[in-house]
Amino acid sequence: MLARERKARNKLRGKEFPTEEAFYEEFFSEGISRDWYFNTYMLDTVMLLNRFFKMRHWVRKTILDLKKRGIKVAILSDYGFVWQKLDAIGFDPSWADFVLDSPKAGGLKPCTAPFKLASEALGVEPSECVFVGDRQDTDGEGAVAAGMQFQLVSSNNAPNL
Repeated sequence: MLARERKARNKLRGKEFPTEEAFYEEFFSEGISRDWYFNTYMLDTVMLLNRFFKMRHWVRKTILDLKKRGIKVAILSDYGFVWQKLDAIGFDPSWADFVLDSPKAGGLKPCTAPFKLASEALGVEPSECVFVGDRQDTDGEGAVAAGMQFQLVSSNNAPNL
C-alpha cells in the first residue's frame, strides 16, 4: 500500500484540484485504501514521530525570534494530520499563525494554490514571504512559482533569515 501511496503522490504532485474532495477522489482512485491511509498510515506516522523524532534544535529559537520581530509564521505540509504531527515533535501550536495541509488548498506542492492560500491567510503578498523547506523540487519550485522567496534547509542547517 505504501508503494501505491508514493506512486499516487508522484503522479498528483503539482496538479491543482478545485477542492480537497477532488484531490482525495483522484488520490484514492490509484488503489489506495481510504481506511488504511487515514486510520493506519497517518496514525502510525504520528506515533512514530512522537516516539523517534523531535524538532530540530534551531526551530524553536528561530520561530520565537521571528515572532518577536512581528513576522508571521505559516506551516504548509503535503500531508494531513498536521496538528497531530506538530504536537508529536514538540511544536507549540501558538507559534503558528496559520497551518495548512496542501490537499485542503487544492493540490500537492509544487502546486501554487497552497502557497498563495498561506500568504492570503497571513495577510501578506507572496513577494513578502520567505518559504523555508527541505526540498527544492516541491517546496522551492512551488514557492518561487507563487512569487515567494525560498530558503532551502537540510537536516543540519538552520535557515539564515
